[in-house]
This record gives sequence, C-alpha cells and structure tokens, in this order.
Amino acid sequence: MKNRASPRLVVLVASILLACGAAFAENIDPNNDGSKYAWAENLGWINARPSGPGGPGVTVSDSGLTGYAWSENAGWISLSGAGYGVTNNGCGTLSGFAWSENAGWINFAPTGAGVAISPTTGIFSGRAWSENAGWITFSSAGPNPYKVATSWRRAAPTGTSVLTFTKGVGNLFTASWTAVAGATLYDMVYGNLAALRSSGGDFTSAEPCIANDMAALSVGLIGDPGVGGGFWFLIRGANCGGNGTYDDGSPSQVGLRDAELSAAAG
Repeated sequence: MKNRASPRLVVLVASILLACGAAFAENIDPNNDGSKYAWAENLGWINARPSGPGGPGVTVSDSGLTGYAWSENAGWISLSGAGYGVTNNGCGTLSGFAWSENAGWINFAPTGAGVAISPTTGIFSGRAWSENAGWITFSSAGPNPYKVATSWRRAAPTGTSVLTFTKGVGNLFTASWTAVAGATLYDMVYGNLAALRSSGGDFTSAEPCIANDMAALSVGLIGDPGVGGGFWFLIRGANCGGNGTYDDGSPSQVGLRDAELSAAAG
C-alpha cells in the first residue's frame, strides 16, 4: 500500500479555506493514533483528517457528516453541499452521497453494502461505492490494519420516567409513562413486592417485562401476588447508545403498590 502522508497541497488548500473564513470542527482520530484512513480500490488512501486537529476534516454529528476528506489521486471529497450530503440516522447508519470533482459521486449506502459508525465506540465499518473509485473500505483488520474513528457517540438517555396505571376492563390496566429525552424505546421491569421486601430491597430479582417504543400499552396482571401482596414496576428509557437509569427511590416511579393493585384488580 502507498504511503499515507498528506501532500503539501493539502496544507496549501487548507490554508486557503482558512483564509476564506471557513470554520472547522472535525472530530476524526480522537486518540491521534492514525485512525483516519479509508482505502479505495482505484484511489488508494483517503484521509478523513487531512490537516490535523481543527482542519477541514470530517465532522460526525447525530444528523450527518460534514467537512472534507482528501485523496492524493482524487483531491478533496466533500461530505455535504447544496442538494447532497451524507446523513446519519442518529445511530450511526450512514446514507446519501459525497462528491469529488475528480471521482464523482460516492454512495454511502449502495445495494448490498453501506457504511456505519458504532454509536458506542465511534469506529467506522463497511464500504461505500464510487463508479470511478470502486469500493471504499473504512476499516480492516487484515495484514495492514486501518480504520476511521470519531469521537462522536450516541448519548444514552438522561432523566427518569414517571409511571402511572389506569384501571381497564377486567384484569387489565394501562401503564403509561412520561417521555425521557433521547429515548427511542422503553424497558419496563417488574417483581413481586413480597420478594422485594424479603430481599431487603434487592431489585436484581426483576424480570424483563416489556421493551416498547410507545407511550402507553395495556398489560394484564402478572400472576397472583397473594392476599395483601402486590407487584412493583420500574421503567427506563433506552436508545442505540445505551440504557438510561431506573429511579427506585421515589414511590411515583415504583408504580403499582398493594392498594393500587387491589384497586386495579377490582
């Protein structure tokens, strides 16, 4: 493979861009370990951080990619512009097109392939396609390993959700909860109050119950808790970046308690 050093032309063009007042916020190769190179079949190395920190490199956000990559054989590759761009679905799945004056369009979601970024590690994977550059691979663990990495991460939801229950028909009740910022689904767990008490408040006895991206759903009573018994419920938001936190310190989050369960059961 060819040497990956950036040519002096990169510095020259970057200087021109800076002189024109362009603002940069690249977030590639956060550990400064060379994790900034993709490989194109017909072009060789493509550098996603061609001028070092603060240069006109690639910036990853929840919505897409902006900035420029550099190829010795194709020149500058623009990740966004008027009427085109590479988008991020918020969880690292990329789509859309980049543009190079010398290589043409680069498709980040071609049929049978595509490029993704891990929302938890920031490492690129997969392949893009260009009719002139061929396949562009963003990471490889082969004899000459390389990869592109970014400091972008999808943040897990923050904050807690409040559970409420409404009596339904027969032994059904409706569980509803307040929204948590950044959550794309909700994970609800439950357990028997008697078991919780006997364990001294150990919530690890919980059983996974529901993962659902709706605001409310109807559920049935889960078994018979016995006379004077009941169930507890907790909920947390989640997304591709991870899970939020359960709030087990407030009765408003614990949900159905002894008296409430009796009322719900009719």
